[in-house]
Amino acid sequence: MVIFMNRLIIIKEKLHQYFCTIRARILLCTISLIAFICIIITSISYFLVLKNLRQNLIQTSETRLSFLCESIDANVSNVSNFVRACQISTKIINFAKETEPSGNQAKREAHDFVMENYAADAALPSQLIRMVIIGKSRKDIVQVVEPPYSSIAISAEAIQSLPYFNLLKEHMEEISIGILPDSFCTTREIPMIPVLYPIEHPYKAEEIGYIFTEISLSVITNPIRNYLSERDSRFFFYMNDNAYRFQNGILVPFQDTSETLEDLSDLALNPDTRIRSIRLPNEEEQMETVTVITRPLNTKGWYIAECIDESQLTESVFNILFSIVLITVAAASCIGIFLSWFLFRTVNMPVKQLQARILRIENGDFSRDLSTEWPHELGDIGKTINDLSENVLILMEQRIEDERQKREYEYKMLQSQINPHFLYNTLNSIKWMATIQNSPGIAEMTTSLSRLLKDISKGATSLVTIRHELSLINDYFIIQQYRYGGTITLTSSVDDDALLSCRILKFTLQPLVENAIFHGIEPKGTAGNITIHVFQDSTEDVHIDVTDDGVGMEPELTARLLDMEAPASSSFFKEIGVSNVHKRLQYEFGDRYGLSIQSEVGKYTTISILLPFREGKTNDKTDYRR
Repeated sequence: MVIFMNRLIIIKEKLHQYFCTIRARILLCTISLIAFICIIITSISYFLVLKNLRQNLIQTSETRLSFLCESIDANVSNVSNFVRACQISTKIINFAKETEPSGNQAKREAHDFVMENYAADAALPSQLIRMVIIGKSRKDIVQVVEPPYSSIAISAEAIQSLPYFNLLKEHMEEISIGILPDSFCTTREIPMIPVLYPIEHPYKAEEIGYIFTEISLSVITNPIRNYLSERDSRFFFYMNDNAYRFQNGILVPFQDTSETLEDLSDLALNPDTRIRSIRLPNEEEQMETVTVITRPLNTKGWYIAECIDESQLTESVFNILFSIVLITVAAASCIGIFLSWFLFRTVNMPVKQLQARILRIENGDFSRDLSTEWPHELGDIGKTINDLSENVLILMEQRIEDERQKREYEYKMLQSQINPHFLYNTLNSIKWMATIQNSPGIAEMTTSLSRLLKDISKGATSLVTIRHELSLINDYFIIQQYRYGGTITLTSSVDDDALLSCRILKFTLQPLVENAIFHGIEPKGTAGNITIHVFQDSTEDVHIDVTDDGVGMEPELTARLLDMEAPASSSFFKEIGVSNVHKRLQYEFGDRYGLSIQSEVGKYTTISILLPFREGKTNDKTDYRR
């Protein structure tokens, strides 16, 4: 049991992991959308098919019912034609005109005429139960009756004494009285439809007799039986105010209590057809909703109605609906399988490759992987990851190189720091000895050198103000001025004293002044001048121009100077060149700042320093002009 529960937990976790994937979500959304569309299509198809099938069923039933009505009308018309032939027969009229029978001649001729025409039509025996010809002035009759129905003798008086005879006289030639039992058959109850036809005088407008007929119900029931042999339906027959239900092969009277719910006559093919949706009691006397098609017959007041068997309709719709659902489910399954395979090939595999690529980058492999640069959106992501990997590698290498150069520059600066405290103390002793011996030049050089060494002892990478940097360069220049015997001069100008508080890297100007002396003025072989100009531009950045009137430089050398690793010529500040100053400034203030050089051979060289205005300490009172 524990193993089973553990397996269930594992399966549940795997299912949860699967349904959390994009592939599963796309599949789920797609299948849900397909299912939703299928439901809509199925519903629309159901109603459309139901409507069309119902309309087709109604119209088909109407057409078949029309054939049934024609068959019944043909039977009734056959009986009516036979009776009307007797009405206009001179032999029948002669029989009815006689007031007193002078013999049997007229009766015999009338009987022979009737029997001859009766026997000529094979359908009449099944359609006509009996026909009796009565003369108003005669007591005898001429009768045609089939043997099964001739159980008692019939007379004119017996017929005229029937309770419904007067009603037949009021509705002469009309089949309107309904279905009644045959009063002249005592062996069994035979339903029939009585009709009375007049025999009129050929020359006078008066009735001289009657033709009493009993029409068999077979004229109605036989066509219905034949109709029902092909289908199962419920039939109703209406004869004026009388309603009958066809049940067990006979017409049974019933009380029509149906309730019309909807008139559907607009679906009918024939304007005389009436189609209704009604509520009607079934055989279990329970109310049900059915569709009834009612067709009139040629006989006045006669109608036949059929309840459509909608079980066939339901079965057809169910079969069609089942087919639609089956096709839809099969299509959705095929689409789901294809989409799952397609997503696996186009999404899952590339995503796994990208994940593996990111894992390799995490482990330190920054090389470009061209297999992840597919020609689609995920390929764009793969290309971006490769670009990012290369950029990270470049940045890492650049950072390593920057750190290496920074350590190298710091090392070079440390190389230039020569035991400042020892030298400082020694130079102070030399200064006092020079003062005692009245040698002011030695004292001034010693003082300047001691101040330089004192600043060196504070570190080589700290920021100082421009005021302090100009003071340092004055100390440095005093030493160089004595070395060159006063043939070089240094002048400084500041446009605004507020710029003196701007911060600058310590010993930024010294390599530039040294470069001006050794490479600009000294090769010229004559006296020279160096000027330092401090000013501010419109963007509030600070410019410091160091200009010498030395030999100048070729344009090629000017272009390469900031990239060269050439050291300075001074042994005091060893390995601090112009390019090093440029890089130090960029490391500190950004790539926008640093050095720029302008020079003309034989005339001048100007090295410009660009700094951001960053205000330093204001308590520095050093005189930069000393």
